[in-house]
Amino acid sequence: MKTHVLNIGEVKTENKPATFTCFGLGSCIGLFVQDRAAGISGGAHILLPEDERSNAMDDKYYNVREAMNALLEQFKQRGSKLENLYAKFVGGSVLANGGDVGERNVRSVIDHLLANQVFISALDVGGSANRTVHFNSKTCELRVCTTDNSNYKVF
Repeated sequence: MKTHVLNIGEVKTENKPATFTCFGLGSCIGLFVQDRAAGISGGAHILLPEDERSNAMDDKYYNVREAMNALLEQFKQRGSKLENLYAKFVGGSVLANGGDVGERNVRSVIDHLLANQVFISALDVGGSANRTVHFNSKTCELRVCTTDNSNYKVF
């Protein structure tokens, strides 16, 4: 099975079973989407809420709008019907020096998923802990643990 480690700003999709991983999510969001009917899965590591602009000059998608548009477009190109999609996402921690970026990220992701009629099947958001997350598209299992391994959840 292929493994994708999603760095900040990366969006990837697969037609075959794969594992998608995001390490050390703080205010960032790790978003994982799947179309079981078509066998397509994908993920994104999102840094900024939709109202924040990135001045990056690379091929990455740093804010929610950019990442969601790229991810959904990749699903469409692979033959997915968007009404078949469901999502799981993790992150949006409120960090001591991060202001409300985590909360705004969570709200922005929820708004975009609902606007695109993508079903939200699981989420683990907020709090103050950083998380590492692994999504297995074959089993649909989302494993979440805090970076100090003190808390472990499976969705």
